Amino acid sequence: MIYTRKLIYICTERQTVMRGLKRNIPLLLGSILIFSLAGCFFLPQEDEILQPPLRAPDRVEYRTVEVTRGDLHDEIRGFGTVEGRSGATVSFGDISGRIKQLYFASGQNVEEGDLLAELFNEDLLEALYRQEIYTRLAEIEFEKTRNAAALDREAAQLRLDLSRLDLEKARAAVENTRVYAPISGFIVYTTNRRVNDFIEPFSTLYTIINLDDLYIRVSDDFASKLLIGTEVRFTVNDTTHYGRIIQAPAYNPGTAGDRNVSVIDCDTLDPRDIHLGASILLHYSRESVTDVIIVQRSLIRFEAGRSYVFLLENGFPVERDIIMGITANAQTEVIEGLYEGELIIIN
Repeated sequence: MIYTRKLIYICTERQTVMRGLKRNIPLLLGSILIFSLAGCFFLPQEDEILQPPLRAPDRVEYRTVEVTRGDLHDEIRGFGTVEGRSGATVSFGDISGRIKQLYFASGQNVEEGDLLAELFNEDLLEALYRQEIYTRLAEIEFEKTRNAAALDREAAQLRLDLSRLDLEKARAAVENTRVYAPISGFIVYTTNRRVNDFIEPFSTLYTIINLDDLYIRVSDDFASKLLIGTEVRFTVNDTTHYGRIIQAPAYNPGTAGDRNVSVIDCDTLDPRDIHLGASILLHYSRESVTDVIIVQRSLIRFEAGRSYVFLLENGFPVERDIIMGITANAQTEVIEGLYEGELIIIN
């Protein structure tokens, strides 16, 4: 009985609790919802994911130059000096003495046979005059023996011959104190000695150049680039001349004092248009090509043995390998790799 009462009591209490829970279910659900919303309120909010732009990127603009054809001349330039090929130096030979007169100076033209200079020779002139008299007397004595005995006439003839020999010596002695122009030409050097100065044997008084036989001498690095038989162009007084190379370092012997010299012959040089020692700008063409693809050398790129350019194809840059030819004046011939009308990017 006691057990039954307890069981009834427990069941009665459970029913009471259940009825209480049923009455409070809406309240519990409301509390849970409130706490859930409050928890969401305190959680950090995520950033909104931005969508990528829908517009197209800006188009890259390239500066270009069109491939063209043309002529190319591999020309180098250098300077040469006008000189005379044939000439002569003038001295008193083995005679020494004091200068009596210098009749010409540098820069003057002389004719063959002109008296150029003279030493003091008064004693020799007097001796010559005396000998001329002795010779004349010998001639008179010989005339007197026209009808004389053969031996007397022969003796007079011998005295006359001896006198004439002495006369020739006296004249030669005087002439040794004078020098004459051996050729016609232009004086390019005159001694710095003056009147009354003593001059030693074989000292040069003058150097004379034949102006009718001019040439151009080249002695710098430019000379080594010239080839025998080829032409060089130059201009004198607005007139174009062409000279032929007749001497070049490649053929000069190693022992030659002028082994680094080139000589250019030009028959059209006129001494009235140009002076000796004048410097001339020379144009030497080593190679020429016509109607070929030409590109500015600055547009060509070099890397690991390659030569290439950037071309614009369908709006995009592409590399193109090329084979180069001659280069002149910052331009290069392209043998392979480019075609006329293509566009090379320059930026």
